[in-house]
Amino acid sequence: MARIIYALSGQGRGHTSRGMAVAEGLRGRGHRVRFCGGGAAQKILQAQGENVIPVRQLQTVLRNNTIQARATILANWPSIRNLDQIVRKLADQISEWKADMVITDFEAFSWRAANLLDLPVISLNHQQIVTETCYALPTRHKYHANLARIVINIVAPRTPNRLLLSSFFYPEVKRPEITTIVPPIIRSEIVQIEPTEGEHVLVYYNQPEGSQALLEHLRTDGRRYIVYNFPKPGNTSNYPNITFKPACVEEFLEDLADCRGVLCTAGFTLLSESLYLGKPLMVVPNRGIFEQTLNAIFLEREALGKAVIGRNISVDDLAQFHAYIDSKANMNRSSNVRGNSEAIDLIEKELHLSATSWAHLRPESQTAPT
Repeated sequence: MARIIYALSGQGRGHTSRGMAVAEGLRGRGHRVRFCGGGAAQKILQAQGENVIPVRQLQTVLRNNTIQARATILANWPSIRNLDQIVRKLADQISEWKADMVITDFEAFSWRAANLLDLPVISLNHQQIVTETCYALPTRHKYHANLARIVINIVAPRTPNRLLLSSFFYPEVKRPEITTIVPPIIRSEIVQIEPTEGEHVLVYYNQPEGSQALLEHLRTDGRRYIVYNFPKPGNTSNYPNITFKPACVEEFLEDLADCRGVLCTAGFTLLSESLYLGKPLMVVPNRGIFEQTLNAIFLEREALGKAVIGRNISVDDLAQFHAYIDSKANMNRSSNVRGNSEAIDLIEKELHLSATSWAHLRPESQTAPT
């Protein structure tokens, strides 16, 4: 079977969740998978016993729910300046492990290293939905769309052997000869959940700076909320209807399973998992991160949820969201939005087609990380 490097962006948990789900599927078919990444992804994976090839993590700097372009460039300047050195070191590590293929999940260095080694590359992510599909767009979003295209074309490979776009919406692809849109790749922890409808709305912002106004709106609204990733105020008794919780995967999944609805920023993974569980959604995309804006646009366009784009959420928005939740009572779990098996099939197909043919792949297989 094949030896596959899965390189992933380390910012946020979404890429890690997808990577672990893909690795589980590949290992289940006898392939060996080794992760490559930095940042939060490296820490999470190593805590689960994975032997991760470390690599510099590119960063996105956010303040007040808005991307800071200058600060983001400065934060990543050491990686930009040392690009060749980083890529060559990584190529040596990939070569030493005798990899047959590199899968890159919006990771900037691994596919460049694979090109040096003449290894096949699969680009598997959601971000390239921005650059590789056709869609109509309001004029006010075009500046950030063009900026996003520049960044994505730097981070992700332009000409991989195969491009797999994981998405809950399906615009026309520009290069159907190499591109396939597959439904979201859902981790097994979500698949195993039996959703119920409790009394609370789950609230999650990936960057809680400037969130005080939202907390005041939630308090004024009076309904029950459980919030994650928000700074806990000094006097929580002033917020009797709000439960503040620190980051904890197990508790978060329990609260997601039992919530009435989800109010969150428009990151792809939480949207996809909420849709899979049949949870009503209202999203507030990070301003300046066009991928999130596009997610929000299609969420509303496909009548899958509500979105507040380009501004802060208001009391009226909350009232409309609760009315929407009431209208979606007994909303069905979306069992048709899981693309795990299809993605694994396409990866194996590319292994067959690649220059590293099955005849030359190593016969040993291993289901545990090495």
